[in-house]
Amino acid sequence: MLNVKVENSVSQKFLLNYPIEAARTLEQVATEDITALFSELSFETSAPVLAALLPEKAVSCLELMKVSYTAKLLAEMPLSTSARLYRMLSTESQEAISVLFSDKMQKRLQRYIEYPPFSVGAMLDPWVDVLPETVTVGEAIRRIKKIKHPVKCELYIIDDAYKLVGMIELGRLLTSSHHAILRDIMSRKSQPVSVHALTESLLTHPGWKTRRRLPVVERDKTLLGALEYQSVQETYGNSRIDLTHDSMENLLSLASLYWISMAELLSSLFSMKKSGKEDKR
Repeated sequence: MLNVKVENSVSQKFLLNYPIEAARTLEQVATEDITALFSELSFETSAPVLAALLPEKAVSCLELMKVSYTAKLLAEMPLSTSARLYRMLSTESQEAISVLFSDKMQKRLQRYIEYPPFSVGAMLDPWVDVLPETVTVGEAIRRIKKIKHPVKCELYIIDDAYKLVGMIELGRLLTSSHHAILRDIMSRKSQPVSVHALTESLLTHPGWKTRRRLPVVERDKTLLGALEYQSVQETYGNSRIDLTHDSMENLLSLASLYWISMAELLSSLFSMKKSGKEDKR
Protein backbone atom coordinates (compact mmCIF):
# COMPACT_ATOMS: atom_id res chain seq x y z
CA MET A 1 0.00 0.00 0.00
CA LEU A 2 1.35 3.40 -0.94
CA ASN A 3 1.75 6.29 1.46
CA VAL A 4 -1.11 8.46 0.29
CA LYS A 5 -0.41 11.51 2.45
CA VAL A 6 0.10 14.56 0.26
CA GLU A 7 1.92 16.80 2.70
CA ASN A 8 4.57 17.95 0.23
CA SER A 9 3.54 21.26 -1.34
CA VAL A 10 5.47 20.40 -4.51
CA SER A 11 3.39 17.21 -4.94
CA GLN A 12 0.18 19.15 -4.44
CA LYS A 13 1.20 21.76 -7.00
CA PHE A 14 2.12 19.03 -9.47
CA LEU A 15 -1.32 17.42 -9.13
CA LEU A 16 -3.02 20.79 -9.41
CA ASN A 17 -1.02 22.22 -12.32
CA TYR A 18 -0.30 19.06 -14.31
CA PRO A 19 -3.37 16.82 -13.97
CA ILE A 20 -2.78 14.97 -17.26
CA GLU A 21 0.81 14.05 -16.42
CA ALA A 22 -0.32 13.06 -12.92
CA ALA A 23 -3.06 10.87 -14.39
CA ARG A 24 -0.62 9.03 -16.67
CA THR A 25 1.48 8.21 -13.60
CA LEU A 26 -1.43 7.21 -11.37
CA GLU A 27 -2.79 4.83 -14.03
CA GLN A 28 0.06 2.50 -13.05
CA VAL A 29 -1.02 2.54 -9.38
CA ALA A 30 -3.57 0.25 -7.71
CA THR A 31 -7.12 1.59 -7.74
CA GLU A 32 -7.38 1.41 -3.95
CA ASP A 33 -4.29 3.61 -3.57
CA ILE A 34 -5.59 6.20 -6.04
CA THR A 35 -8.91 6.33 -4.22
CA ALA A 36 -7.13 6.84 -0.89
CA LEU A 37 -5.03 9.60 -2.46
CA PHE A 38 -8.09 11.45 -3.72
CA SER A 39 -9.60 11.36 -0.25
CA GLU A 40 -6.65 13.51 0.90
CA LEU A 41 -7.21 16.13 -1.81
CA SER A 42 -9.69 18.93 -2.38
CA PHE A 43 -12.35 18.44 -5.05
CA GLU A 44 -10.72 21.20 -7.10
CA THR A 45 -7.45 19.24 -7.19
CA SER A 46 -8.72 15.69 -7.54
CA ALA A 47 -11.48 16.26 -10.14
CA PRO A 48 -9.14 17.31 -13.03
CA VAL A 49 -6.79 14.39 -12.31
CA LEU A 50 -9.62 11.87 -12.13
CA ALA A 51 -11.12 13.29 -15.34
CA ALA A 52 -7.78 12.78 -17.10
CA LEU A 53 -7.49 9.11 -16.09
CA LEU A 54 -8.37 6.51 -18.70
CA PRO A 55 -12.11 5.79 -18.24
CA GLU A 56 -11.83 2.22 -16.98
CA LYS A 57 -9.45 3.32 -14.22
CA ALA A 58 -11.53 6.40 -13.38
CA VAL A 59 -14.75 4.40 -13.10
CA SER A 60 -13.06 1.78 -10.90
CA CYS A 61 -12.06 4.60 -8.55
CA LEU A 62 -15.52 6.15 -8.54
CA GLU A 63 -17.13 2.81 -7.70
CA LEU A 64 -14.93 2.54 -4.58
CA MET A 65 -15.67 6.03 -3.30
CA LYS A 66 -18.54 7.12 -1.11
CA VAL A 67 -21.57 8.04 -3.18
CA SER A 68 -21.62 11.61 -1.88
CA TYR A 69 -17.94 12.09 -2.75
CA THR A 70 -18.45 10.66 -6.25
CA ALA A 71 -21.38 12.98 -6.90
CA LYS A 72 -19.34 16.03 -5.89
CA LEU A 73 -16.41 14.96 -8.05
CA LEU A 74 -18.60 14.47 -11.12
CA ALA A 75 -20.17 17.88 -10.54
CA GLU A 76 -16.68 19.45 -10.57
CA MET A 77 -15.72 17.94 -13.95
CA PRO A 78 -16.57 19.23 -17.43
CA LEU A 79 -20.06 18.01 -18.27
CA SER A 80 -18.93 15.89 -21.23
CA THR A 81 -16.47 14.05 -18.99
CA SER A 82 -19.03 13.57 -16.23
CA ALA A 83 -21.50 12.14 -18.73
CA ARG A 84 -18.94 9.71 -20.16
CA LEU A 85 -18.00 8.35 -16.73
CA TYR A 86 -21.57 8.35 -15.42
CA ARG A 87 -22.66 6.22 -18.38
CA MET A 88 -20.04 3.60 -17.44
CA LEU A 89 -21.05 3.33 -13.79
CA SER A 90 -23.20 0.46 -12.59
CA THR A 91 -26.96 1.01 -12.58
CA GLU A 92 -26.97 0.93 -8.79
CA SER A 93 -24.30 3.64 -8.60
CA GLN A 94 -26.06 5.78 -11.19
CA GLU A 95 -29.31 5.70 -9.22
CA ALA A 96 -27.60 6.48 -5.92
CA ILE A 97 -25.56 9.36 -7.38
CA SER A 98 -28.28 10.98 -9.48
CA VAL A 99 -30.47 11.77 -6.46
CA LEU A 100 -27.60 13.81 -5.01
CA PHE A 101 -27.26 16.02 -8.10
CA SER A 102 -29.01 19.36 -8.24
CA ASP A 103 -32.00 19.62 -10.61
CA LYS A 104 -29.88 21.72 -12.96
CA MET A 105 -27.08 19.11 -12.99
CA GLN A 106 -29.55 16.27 -13.62
CA LYS A 107 -31.13 18.06 -16.60
CA ARG A 108 -27.76 18.96 -18.12
CA LEU A 109 -26.50 15.40 -17.66
CA GLN A 110 -29.59 13.86 -19.23
CA ARG A 111 -29.09 15.94 -22.36
CA TYR A 112 -25.67 14.34 -22.76
CA ILE A 113 -26.59 10.70 -22.12
CA GLU A 114 -30.03 10.40 -23.71
CA TYR A 115 -30.26 9.85 -27.47
CA PRO A 116 -33.13 9.06 -29.86
CA PRO A 117 -34.12 5.34 -29.83
CA PHE A 118 -32.71 4.55 -33.28
CA SER A 119 -29.56 6.63 -33.10
CA VAL A 120 -26.01 5.33 -32.61
CA GLY A 121 -25.98 6.85 -29.13
CA ALA A 122 -28.77 4.53 -28.04
CA MET A 123 -26.76 1.45 -29.07
CA LEU A 124 -23.16 2.37 -28.25
CA ASP A 125 -21.02 0.40 -25.81
CA PRO A 126 -19.22 2.90 -23.52
CA TRP A 127 -16.57 0.33 -22.55
CA VAL A 128 -13.70 0.55 -25.04
CA ASP A 129 -10.01 -0.26 -24.85
CA VAL A 130 -8.10 3.02 -25.17
CA LEU A 131 -4.46 4.10 -24.96
CA PRO A 132 -2.86 7.56 -24.78
CA GLU A 133 -1.05 8.61 -27.95
CA THR A 134 2.08 9.61 -26.01
CA VAL A 135 3.01 6.22 -24.49
CA THR A 136 5.51 3.79 -25.96
CA VAL A 137 4.60 0.38 -27.35
CA GLY A 138 6.26 -1.28 -24.35
CA GLU A 139 4.17 0.78 -21.94
CA ALA A 140 1.01 0.10 -23.98
CA ILE A 141 1.60 -3.66 -23.80
CA ARG A 142 2.10 -3.47 -20.02
CA ARG A 143 -1.18 -1.61 -19.75
CA ILE A 144 -3.23 -4.07 -21.80
CA LYS A 145 -1.85 -7.00 -19.83
CA LYS A 146 -3.48 -5.46 -16.76
CA ILE A 147 -6.91 -5.25 -18.42
CA LYS A 148 -9.16 -7.80 -16.77
CA HIS A 149 -11.59 -8.34 -19.65
CA PRO A 150 -10.68 -9.85 -23.07
CA VAL A 151 -8.91 -7.18 -25.13
CA LYS A 152 -10.54 -6.23 -28.43
CA CYS A 153 -8.72 -6.62 -31.74
CA GLU A 154 -8.62 -2.84 -32.20
CA LEU A 155 -7.34 -0.40 -29.59
CA TYR A 156 -8.37 3.25 -29.89
CA ILE A 157 -5.81 6.01 -29.41
CA ILE A 158 -6.77 9.27 -27.72
CA ASP A 159 -5.14 12.64 -27.06
CA ASP A 160 -5.05 14.48 -23.74
CA ALA A 161 -8.55 15.87 -24.36
CA TYR A 162 -9.92 12.34 -24.89
CA LYS A 163 -10.44 13.01 -28.61
CA LEU A 164 -10.03 10.08 -30.97
CA VAL A 165 -6.82 10.45 -32.99
CA GLY A 166 -6.34 6.94 -34.35
CA MET A 167 -6.37 3.21 -33.72
CA ILE A 168 -3.98 0.30 -33.74
CA GLU A 169 -4.59 -3.39 -34.25
CA LEU A 170 -3.48 -5.61 -31.41
CA GLY A 171 -1.31 -7.71 -33.73
CA ARG A 172 0.56 -4.64 -35.00
CA LEU A 173 1.08 -3.35 -31.48
CA LEU A 174 2.66 -6.60 -30.31
CA THR A 175 5.04 -6.80 -33.27
CA SER A 176 6.23 -3.16 -33.17
CA SER A 177 9.40 -1.86 -31.52
CA HIS A 178 8.84 -1.41 -27.79
CA HIS A 179 10.46 2.02 -28.00
CA ALA A 180 8.10 3.38 -30.67
CA ILE A 181 5.53 6.01 -29.66
CA LEU A 182 1.92 5.09 -30.43
CA ARG A 183 1.17 8.31 -32.31
CA ASP A 184 3.98 7.41 -34.76
CA ILE A 185 2.74 3.92 -35.64
CA MET A 186 -1.04 4.16 -35.22
CA SER A 187 -3.47 4.30 -38.12
CA ARG A 188 -5.37 7.57 -38.41
CA LYS A 189 -8.09 5.84 -40.44
CA SER A 190 -10.24 4.84 -37.47
CA GLN A 191 -13.52 5.31 -39.43
CA PRO A 192 -15.56 6.78 -36.55
CA VAL A 193 -19.35 6.94 -36.42
CA SER A 194 -21.16 10.04 -35.14
CA VAL A 195 -23.12 9.40 -31.95
CA HIS A 196 -25.97 11.40 -33.52
CA ALA A 197 -26.12 9.31 -36.72
CA LEU A 198 -29.51 7.81 -37.56
CA THR A 199 -30.56 4.83 -39.66
CA GLU A 200 -29.72 5.95 -43.19
CA SER A 201 -26.17 7.20 -42.57
CA LEU A 202 -25.37 4.26 -40.29
CA LEU A 203 -26.37 1.61 -42.81
CA THR A 204 -24.18 3.13 -45.52
CA HIS A 205 -21.10 3.68 -43.36
CA PRO A 206 -18.03 2.32 -45.24
CA GLY A 207 -16.43 1.04 -42.05
CA TRP A 208 -18.70 -2.03 -42.02
CA LYS A 209 -16.93 -3.30 -45.13
CA THR A 210 -13.93 -4.38 -43.06
CA ARG A 211 -14.73 -4.09 -39.35
CA ARG A 212 -17.22 -5.49 -36.86
CA ARG A 213 -16.73 -2.66 -34.35
CA LEU A 214 -16.46 1.08 -35.01
CA PRO A 215 -15.57 3.95 -32.64
CA VAL A 216 -18.35 6.38 -31.74
CA VAL A 217 -17.54 10.06 -31.37
CA GLU A 218 -19.18 13.38 -30.57
CA ARG A 219 -19.12 16.28 -33.02
CA ASP A 220 -15.79 17.45 -31.56
CA LYS A 221 -14.26 13.96 -32.02
CA THR A 222 -14.49 13.07 -28.32
CA LEU A 223 -14.53 9.30 -28.05
CA LEU A 224 -17.73 8.06 -26.41
CA GLY A 225 -17.57 4.32 -27.00
CA ALA A 226 -17.95 1.82 -29.81
CA LEU A 227 -20.72 0.30 -31.90
CA GLU A 228 -20.84 -3.43 -32.50
CA TYR A 229 -21.95 -4.71 -35.89
CA GLN A 230 -24.05 -7.29 -34.05
CA SER A 231 -26.09 -4.47 -32.47
CA VAL A 232 -26.77 -3.02 -35.89
CA GLN A 233 -27.79 -6.45 -37.20
CA GLU A 234 -30.22 -6.97 -34.34
CA THR A 235 -31.76 -3.54 -34.88
CA TYR A 236 -31.94 -3.35 -38.66
CA GLY A 237 -31.78 -6.96 -39.84
CA ASN A 238 -29.11 -9.09 -41.48
CA SER A 239 -29.49 -8.10 -45.11
CA ARG A 240 -29.13 -4.34 -44.90
CA ILE A 241 -25.33 -4.11 -44.65
CA ASP A 242 -22.71 -5.87 -46.76
CA LEU A 243 -19.90 -6.86 -44.38
CA THR A 244 -16.61 -8.21 -45.73
CA HIS A 245 -14.76 -10.28 -43.14
CA ASP A 246 -11.03 -9.71 -42.80
CA SER A 247 -10.12 -13.24 -41.77
CA MET A 248 -6.37 -12.65 -41.82
CA GLU A 249 -6.71 -9.68 -39.46
CA ASN A 250 -8.81 -11.76 -37.06
CA LEU A 251 -6.34 -14.66 -37.26
CA LEU A 252 -3.39 -12.39 -36.44
CA SER A 253 -5.24 -10.86 -33.51
CA LEU A 254 -6.12 -14.28 -32.08
CA ALA A 255 -2.53 -15.40 -32.58
CA SER A 256 -1.32 -12.30 -30.74
CA LEU A 257 -3.53 -13.10 -27.75
CA TYR A 258 -2.18 -16.66 -27.78
CA TRP A 259 1.43 -15.49 -27.71
CA ILE A 260 0.75 -13.04 -24.87
CA SER A 261 -0.59 -15.95 -22.79
CA MET A 262 2.31 -18.21 -23.77
CA ALA A 263 4.88 -15.55 -22.96
CA GLU A 264 3.39 -15.04 -19.51
CA LEU A 265 3.25 -18.80 -18.91
CA LEU A 266 6.91 -19.30 -19.92
CA SER A 267 7.95 -16.35 -17.76
CA SER A 268 6.21 -17.93 -14.77
CA LEU A 269 7.82 -21.33 -15.42
CA PHE A 270 11.31 -19.82 -15.70
CA SER A 271 10.74 -17.87 -12.48
CA MET A 272 9.67 -21.07 -10.69
CA LYS A 273 12.68 -22.96 -12.05
CA LYS A 274 15.06 -20.19 -10.96
CA SER A 275 13.46 -20.07 -7.53
CA GLY A 276 13.84 -23.84 -7.20
CA LYS A 277 17.56 -23.70 -7.97
CA GLU A 278 18.10 -20.97 -5.40
CA ASP A 279 16.26 -23.01 -2.76
CA LYS A 280 18.54 -26.02 -3.42
CA ARG A 281 21.56 -23.84 -2.84
